[in-house]
Amino acid sequence: MDICPKCAFSAICSYVPSVDATELLQSGFSPCQASITDDISNLEQELQNIESLFIQIGDRRDKLLKDLNSCKALLAPIRRLPRETLLEIFSLASSDIPDPFDFPWSLGQVCSTWRSISRSCPSLWTRIHISESNSDCTTFLEKYISLSRDLPIHLSMDIDPGEETISDVVTDLVLQSERWASLELNMSGQGLSELLSLASSPAIKLTSLRICVFGVFQPEINHPVLNNLFSSSPIREAQLECVTFSNMPINMTELLKFHMYSYDPAELRSMLHRAQHLTELAITPAPPPRDFAGNIPLLTSHMRHTSLQRLSFVVNMENTRGVNKVPLTFDYVSLPALQQFGILVQADQPLFGLLTGRFEPAEYSRLLDLFQRSKCSLTILTFSIPISVQAFLVPILTQSPALQKLDIFVNPRVARDTFKALDLEQGAARHLKELCIKEAPIRRAESGLLEEVNGFHAMVLSRSYGDSRLETLHISLELWWTVQQLAIPVAQDSLFRDLFTMKEKGMNVKFLLDGEDCLIDGAARVSFFG
Repeated sequence: MDICPKCAFSAICSYVPSVDATELLQSGFSPCQASITDDISNLEQELQNIESLFIQIGDRRDKLLKDLNSCKALLAPIRRLPRETLLEIFSLASSDIPDPFDFPWSLGQVCSTWRSISRSCPSLWTRIHISESNSDCTTFLEKYISLSRDLPIHLSMDIDPGEETISDVVTDLVLQSERWASLELNMSGQGLSELLSLASSPAIKLTSLRICVFGVFQPEINHPVLNNLFSSSPIREAQLECVTFSNMPINMTELLKFHMYSYDPAELRSMLHRAQHLTELAITPAPPPRDFAGNIPLLTSHMRHTSLQRLSFVVNMENTRGVNKVPLTFDYVSLPALQQFGILVQADQPLFGLLTGRFEPAEYSRLLDLFQRSKCSLTILTFSIPISVQAFLVPILTQSPALQKLDIFVNPRVARDTFKALDLEQGAARHLKELCIKEAPIRRAESGLLEEVNGFHAMVLSRSYGDSRLETLHISLELWWTVQQLAIPVAQDSLFRDLFTMKEKGMNVKFLLDGEDCLIDGAARVSFFG
């Protein structure tokens, strides 16, 4: 039991000096050395007794402060949150990548309550990403995966089993294919073939599938295994990159969104026939094998697909030149529900290499015939590379009176004609509400936007009032790839300065220079307007 400090102080004997040092100093007499030594010894002993008491008092003070902080922590607002609210916060904060230094694992290091709550909720542990950086952490991954219990898992793997031994953890995850809710694989063709061959049961809960193959894809695929794996999967979204649909057969009866890699018109037709509920289709045209026969006699009957609402073609480094980007299939298809069309670029590839990709006049004609035959009402158009104004932009604007949003890429070759075609005096796209214009000069190219500022200004001005007034105008100028000295900052009387006035009048205007808005105070504004 601790002794009361007050009582302890009282128990210390008061020091009584053997001589009066002050009196002796005044009188000039000298005491004996023994008396002074005794006094010093007594004082040091008394100091030691008192010092231990001060240490006890300091310890008590520290304990009281700790208790006080604990009481304050008990009153913290977060401790009054319901368990359900905490779990929702934990879910929003958690990472898909199992990491002992990241959520949700690190939540258990805050306090025992959080550890108990987080580890009693298996849904926090169902998003599992395996990469080369964590694939060797076997013990941690096993514990992490076990916390998901028997819930469906969202599995992604960015490894290459073809180059190394497949770990027990990865094997176990593949063997639990009946638990997959979503699956994303990024690996070589050989690794993909080896990995999927381990699956022993159908993926009966799989609703989302993304497979990206790198390198030369010529694996020996076990089709019976794949048919058994995905044939009954209720897949609603699928993306196949660098692997064709015929090499990766999937159940398409419930498919809503599909990004396919294809060179075969017959394969595309077969897919459209089977995916009757498909609403979004993106096609990355692929170069055909040398022995591929392009004349398919089966494409003679007409097909009407009534669900497809969005169609896109994706340009990448592989198909910029010498690849048919619009398959022959679309000569025999109509898409009456189509509302959105786009020519896009592959996001993970350098833009400067993709801007050389062009569509041939025959491909533009095939698309225009498709839209006319379908009698569809296009409301959103997206062009991420420059397109031919006369061969495609003008006709498609004419065919799309209900157009509400246009996202278009310009360069010096097409900028003038593009702005002229979009001028309201031309009578096209009278219901356009959102216009996004992007440019990225390459190497020594000039900027079409800067050179054709008069045409740009006239076009925007024509759409700044009345019933055809633009609600949103976004301009993006990226200078990452240019070595040309462009004419910026612009002159004091530049027509670009009218953008400030348009913004003040209520139009949603943004002008991004390398991602920063020039119409807001900052370095980008100084760089462009001076």
